[in-house]
Amino acid sequence: MKNDEYQRILSDEQRFRVESSFVPQKWILQQNSVNLFISHCGMGSVGEGLYFQKLILCLPMCTDQFVNAMAIDHSGVGASLFIPPTLWPSLLRPDGFHHYTFLASAVTSKLFTIWENATYVKVARMMSLEMKHAGGVKRGVKEIEFFVNAHGDLLRYMPFSNTLAFYQRYMLDLVLVYIVLPIAIIFYLALKFCWSNIKNKID
Repeated sequence: MKNDEYQRILSDEQRFRVESSFVPQKWILQQNSVNLFISHCGMGSVGEGLYFQKLILCLPMCTDQFVNAMAIDHSGVGASLFIPPTLWPSLLRPDGFHHYTFLASAVTSKLFTIWENATYVKVARMMSLEMKHAGGVKRGVKEIEFFVNAHGDLLRYMPFSNTLAFYQRYMLDLVLVYIVLPIAIIFYLALKFCWSNIKNKID
């Protein structure tokens, strides 16, 4: 679309309106007429958007929003206007990613990419189903009640790996027996063989 088309859409109050006060985001996301959500990618907004099966165009601004935007882009439920910097610029300026820029054409292209690719809709639908199947607020309340009734003692639900000693968790005992020890023996025999050859030549 050209600039005059954008202006025509933005000036049409039936299609676009900026509210100066509180906007009921959750109510808006429940509407079937809303297909895409341009979000700053806060954890709450992301959760609501995915729960109501909305594709997300990410516009992160600070802290965890950048990680959320990358996760959304990677999982295929949306796209991000933030492109993570390469390793070297990240090392030179760890906080530099806050100052990213993008073009209006990038917004248009990413919007069309999301709308025209049915894969995004399919992934968003599956993620919404998974979140609803998880139980939502009611399941959260049950888990909290269970935790309270158990007096905070959930050690029996600890992952098995957390019960192992450090060397067992990282299999250092197996590494020692099957890798380090054989290498040490081979190195010792090779060294002994070379020393014997040198000694025989001297004799």
